[in-house]
Amino acid sequence: MIVLALDGLAFHVAAQTLAHAELVALRSTFPSTSATAWLTSVTGLEPSEHGALGSVYREPGTERLVNVVSGEVTGPAGSGAARDSAEREPAVLSAPTIFDRARTLGAEPLAVGAELAALRGPWVSALLRGATLRAGSESPARTVSAVVERVVRDVEAVFARPRVDPLLLWAYVNLDDHIHRSGYDAPLLAALRRLDEAASRWADRGWAVLAHADHGQTPVMPDAQLAARWNALDDPRYCRIPSGGAGRVRWLYPRPGQQDRLARELRAAFDEHAFVLTPEELDGRGLMEDSPIVRARIGELVAIAASPRFPVPDPGSSYEHGSLTEDEMLVPFAAWGAPPHALAAPASAASAAPAYTSALPPS
Repeated sequence: MIVLALDGLAFHVAAQTLAHAELVALRSTFPSTSATAWLTSVTGLEPSEHGALGSVYREPGTERLVNVVSGEVTGPAGSGAARDSAEREPAVLSAPTIFDRARTLGAEPLAVGAELAALRGPWVSALLRGATLRAGSESPARTVSAVVERVVRDVEAVFARPRVDPLLLWAYVNLDDHIHRSGYDAPLLAALRRLDEAASRWADRGWAVLAHADHGQTPVMPDAQLAARWNALDDPRYCRIPSGGAGRVRWLYPRPGQQDRLARELRAAFDEHAFVLTPEELDGRGLMEDSPIVRARIGELVAIAASPRFPVPDPGSSYEHGSLTEDEMLVPFAAWGAPPHALAAPASAASAAPAYTSALPPS
């Protein structure tokens, strides 16, 4: 079996380009971002259980921020540490994966993806638990066409090796970087059609070929005034550490006594551009369980984008994700050459559609 992990692909774009596949729509995790959704897809756990709540959040037991993808930590080593680092809860909780299950069943679990080999944070270790990563010697590709061509070469290089055991091959396809810059443009569509043709060819050779995405993306419109309002509140005078989050979802860590004031000012400053909620309210809306794992990581005030003008951490992005629009939340699950029941209950994806819209689910 081959599983193509399509980073950043919205369902409506897959429907235009994966012409040889059977498709169904799934709903992404909240936040609709890679660190959260990919780990849910390989473990079956909710974000409130595995702890990868976006890419940047408080390191449990400290008052420091950790980027779980890159491994970068912001803040002094001893800032507010509740206990020795050896005793602290890890930033990402490791759990059995589909790769562990494959190995138990006698299959060889392999992963390919040059970008994954360069990551040093705790997230990639949890993601690939049980798998052997074969990244090759090539540098990460510079164009989306080169990304797909490299994935096709990497997959076919695995095929070329003689083997005795069945194979689970998980191939990471980094469409995300291109989409952040250029959206779902002509080069992206052409690259997806090339991948569709390769997947169809593999299926004709007897492989079961599946694919799914982690999230989609939506256009953003940087607004200098709204960015300045965010920065004025994300300030050491009011917050004990800088903000964390995941693109179009961001959270603040208010100092004692500042939460109510910050909530009022956030709501006034962002008006129709953001929903401002507490962890309890996230739980009440069915977005994220208010668990001890969540409390140890996210801030007390969460801002969820409700318009394209919401200020995202990277103002250079043309497209972003993390929030609740259909373009961010609706993702494809695809099968080439699979029997009809293969689409009935996908084991390595988030819960099934319908998607959220840009409005919050009712409390």
